[in-house]
Amino acid sequence: MAGPLIVTAELAEPDFAWLNGLRCQHFPPERNQLPAHLTMFHAIPPSAEDEVRGILRRLAEYAAPRAWIAGVMNLGGGVALRIASDELDAMRSEIATRLHGLLTAQDSAGWSAHVTIQNKVARRLHGH
Repeated sequence: MAGPLIVTAELAEPDFAWLNGLRCQHFPPERNQLPAHLTMFHAIPPSAEDEVRGILRRLAEYAAPRAWIAGVMNLGGGVALRIASDELDAMRSEIATRLHGLLTAQDSAGWSAHVTIQNKVARRLHGH
């Protein structure tokens, strides 16, 4: 049996290259197991794979959503760039509606689109 399905938004190549460069520069190398990514859903049951593929195939027919960096998020032990996109939010909402009852608490809760640049690092205070 396959593990849970993870759904990510595809990043435009120049954006991905820039974000992944930041991630490689700032994420602890021993913990950096993935390239830069924007997760839309963290754990959809594998039994929903056909339905998810169908939804994503239909959404892929639309133009790529416009998105922009809307700020920096403090993750406590890291930093992420908050991503704003009404179109991406609408796509995620549609997927969530179609998969109602199959989503985990994390995926059912409010969504804050972001790309993590650094995580799980000790906080340091800089003196003068």
